[in-house]
Amino acid sequence: MSKATALRIVYFLVFCCTGAWLPKLYDYCVHKGLTETESALILSITPIMMFVVQPVYGFLADKLGHKKTLLLSTLLASISYLGYLRDNDFAGLIIVTVVMSLFYNTIQPVLDSMALQIAKHNPKFSYGSLRFFGAAGFAFTTIITGQVIDAVDITVIFIVSSITMLLAFIFCFFLEGELHEKSRVSAYGNVWSVIKNPSLQFLLFCVFIVSLGATTIWNFYSTYLKGNGATDSLVGYGLSFQGLCELPVFYFSARIILRLGLKATLLITVLATAIRMTLYYFIKDPVATLPVELLHGFSWSLFWVVCVEYVNKLVDERWLATGQSLLYAAYFGAGAIAGNYWTGFLLSNGNTLAEIFLLNAGIVLVLVIMIWIFLRQKKIQSTNGKGKLHNG
Repeated sequence: MSKATALRIVYFLVFCCTGAWLPKLYDYCVHKGLTETESALILSITPIMMFVVQPVYGFLADKLGHKKTLLLSTLLASISYLGYLRDNDFAGLIIVTVVMSLFYNTIQPVLDSMALQIAKHNPKFSYGSLRFFGAAGFAFTTIITGQVIDAVDITVIFIVSSITMLLAFIFCFFLEGELHEKSRVSAYGNVWSVIKNPSLQFLLFCVFIVSLGATTIWNFYSTYLKGNGATDSLVGYGLSFQGLCELPVFYFSARIILRLGLKATLLITVLATAIRMTLYYFIKDPVATLPVELLHGFSWSLFWVVCVEYVNKLVDERWLATGQSLLYAAYFGAGAIAGNYWTGFLLSNGNTLAEIFLLNAGIVLVLVIMIWIFLRQKKIQSTNGKGKLHNG
């Protein structure tokens, strides 16, 4: 089995796991009878762990090897999902979620770093064409999980998560290991050497703001649809359709970026996020929401590929996992934490999810203007010897 084939399979299985538990975690909290504040805390644990420990994990992955890191993380993450099957109280859920997040958060940035390395050394591949299989896994699992929840119970999401992550662990043995030079730089010292580039700082700020707004989609989409009368099965169809809309965009992302340029593509993807959330405000029929998910491929998939490619250009190759970890920390860490509490605060003050989507759309639209001004005035400089990133 080639290393590219093995990476595709691991991508598919890891995102099968993600599609099983992530979109339904808030529903699970409601099922357990948690308050809005308690639910917000549970939802925030994974991004908090991402923000706090991800730079260290990225450093260790770069130093010790990606394959070893993935083997350890996938195995322990698989075991951790079984903790949700116990009759946990609120404190028990906090402990289980902390343990799960500790190992789950490591996996995706390391996979992205491996995909970037394959794409660099083999022109047949691009990051998007490899990440394509993650989107396929997400789409495959979400529709099945929705059907099974209606037939059984919401706790089935953690059984699916555990099994798919265990399979990912098995296929990680087929990944190619790599040797890394030893480094005397400390984890957080290395983070500073990576993040000091002003262009990278601005990119991470943009990612944070987009995540703050889009977190309402990631964590409250199911609640939004059910508030409009949707069943779990329909929610599953909606989530699966999102995954399907990612497939062509991931596959052709390299060509799209080459044609439009990084600057124009970034602007388009952030604008698509604002338009998408605006449409959520006006639509009241859950079935009518499905066509809006056509924007998901641009507002998420293409946005993420652009960000990954930017970081890849701005960060030294020795610290790819560190750079990708910072990107994950900005989006799935700091941005998701802020987005969860922002949404929870507005809900507790009587705002509907539709109204929150509209407000978030306005915030993201302001960011579009900021990005346009910044990229007009400043060339994005690379600090890794790869040259400039052209504005496109």
